[in-house]
Amino acid sequence: MFFIVQVFFAQKVKNETIKVDAKNNVIPAVNSTQIAATATAISSKTKEDTKYLNDQLKSEKKALKEAKKIEKEQERFEKEKKDFNKKQSRIFSGEKSVRNIKDKINKSQRNLITSKEKLDKKIAKGSLSSTQIEKENIKISKQQIKTNKLEEDLEKAEKKLNKVRN
Repeated sequence: MFFIVQVFFAQKVKNETIKVDAKNNVIPAVNSTQIAATATAISSKTKEDTKYLNDQLKSEKKALKEAKKIEKEQERFEKEKKDFNKKQSRIFSGEKSVRNIKDKINKSQRNLITSKEKLDKKIAKGSLSSTQIEKENIKISKQQIKTNKLEEDLEKAEKKLNKVRN
């Protein structure tokens, strides 16, 4: 029985006192051992919170860095796409100009051939004087010059197209 009594008295007794402050508010006083225990609990809790917040901050920084990296990749992809579309547009435009010049050359050559044939028929009939023959030859020469110029333009357009393609 003595042992039971001993255990009963060996337990810690809470020591609270009541203080009255200047405004007549009742403030319970807390034992100093409780304050120390609370302070260590608070400090360990703040360390855990600080560690948690630091980890969270690091993860947010990492996520932000990844987001920026993805954004840069997106911008690079958009730029490449824009450049590709621009190049395709230039190629299409170059091909169109080459086609148009080829069509003009074909038309000019057909006109030149028909003009020569008409001149040959008129000469064969003998219905043209020498001055009229010279005038027709000058017209034919101008058409040949025009055709040659178109062929030079075609060469330039094809070079430009090849440059755009490469």
